[in-house]
Amino acid sequence: MIALNRFVAPRVLHLVLRALAMFIVLSTSLVMGVARVEAQTSPTIDSILTRMARIQGLHCSYREEKRIALLSSPVMSEGTIDYARPGRMIRRVTRPSSQVVFIEGGELRMSEGGQTQRIDLAAQPVVRSFVDSFLQLLQGDRRALERTYTLSLETGPDQAWTLTMRPIAAPLTQFVREIRFVGHGDVMTQMVMLEVSGDSTTTSFTQVNPDPCWTATESARVFSMTP
Repeated sequence: MIALNRFVAPRVLHLVLRALAMFIVLSTSLVMGVARVEAQTSPTIDSILTRMARIQGLHCSYREEKRIALLSSPVMSEGTIDYARPGRMIRRVTRPSSQVVFIEGGELRMSEGGQTQRIDLAAQPVVRSFVDSFLQLLQGDRRALERTYTLSLETGPDQAWTLTMRPIAAPLTQFVREIRFVGHGDVMTQMVMLEVSGDSTTTSFTQVNPDPCWTATESARVFSMTP
């Protein structure tokens, strides 16, 4: 067991940011669907945020393509994501190797290769800022979000939309250029996170379940560090 309270390796930091970006985009995708069903009109930022509080949990599968400036070929991975209110989030990588990232309360745990790292979020301002962004999004707190991001929403014909979040405050501006969510109607088609380094991550989602309805036994299994 390794405790990380003062320093997080860049690789771990980037992995955590990508995992949290997935939680943000999935929450946005679910709310976009609710907005379309209820209003049958083009969504607005306020209509999205006012529906965030309705999300109680979610489960989905994902496929991620990470392009790194120094590599000629992208790095691919697949896995699942689960979330339960008020703040339990877990991402399991199933391919090409097993890995678990679990966030609950003020602690992040990552398990890989038989080792577990524990990260105190209070001591990690970049990760803490990203976690706070996710919680503010779920709370529908636009004022708090706009202290950290500029938010823009573009809509097109036939319910096409693109939601973009650009960090405007440190420490996120040191790592993330923008997070862009692209969809059509109630279907999220793509999430792209552009990093300051020039790296980019594109993620697609399938089998999204916005109401998992876990039993106590199932919840304990889902939100465990077991690969």
